[in-house]
Amino acid sequence: MKLKSRTALLLGAALWITLAAPWAGSATQASGEMEEIVLPPAVAATVLKHRPRATIAKMTVEVLDGIKLYDIEFDEDEGEMEVAEDGTIIDISTVVELEELPAAAAEAIRRAAAGAEIVWLERSEVRAEILVDGGKTRIVPLASFKYVYEAELVKGKRTGEVEVGADGEIIEGVKWDGESGEGEGQGKPGE
Repeated sequence: MKLKSRTALLLGAALWITLAAPWAGSATQASGEMEEIVLPPAVAATVLKHRPRATIAKMTVEVLDGIKLYDIEFDEDEGEMEVAEDGTIIDISTVVELEELPAAAAEAIRRAAAGAEIVWLERSEVRAEILVDGGKTRIVPLASFKYVYEAELVKGKRTGEVEVGADGEIIEGVKWDGESGEGEGQGKPGE
């Protein structure tokens, strides 16, 4: 009886999430067109738990090495999250201020900006990684979270992005309006 009640409760919650949540029922495809979808109960429950009052602004669904991922961007300053179909959070991002970053990360972003205005900052808490081992793909939760900081930059009419680690290492160099950014500013500041 207890199992049936719990199952009914979970199914009821999943139905409520699908029908009542402001973001249920649509996602943006890579082509930019809207596609009707139903969130898996585990994804819906994860979103509801971690961003209960947020409204989804954009959502894309992709399959990476056989694992379906939901990349969800929220309205306002609610950040983003990437969730696997089983409900595992790959990463969850929060909007932050420059003063909230570790000193090395803040300095690396200032140097990478090279006079550009820093208009947006996010701290991404990486909670799991997708690994391919022996031809099998699996999600591996991290024993301790990794933090990545992403800055959106504006210089004149151009916009760009840069990603750095907590230690100031450039993960992805500045990319301006469609440039690759590969190789630009790699390594720690001053290297």
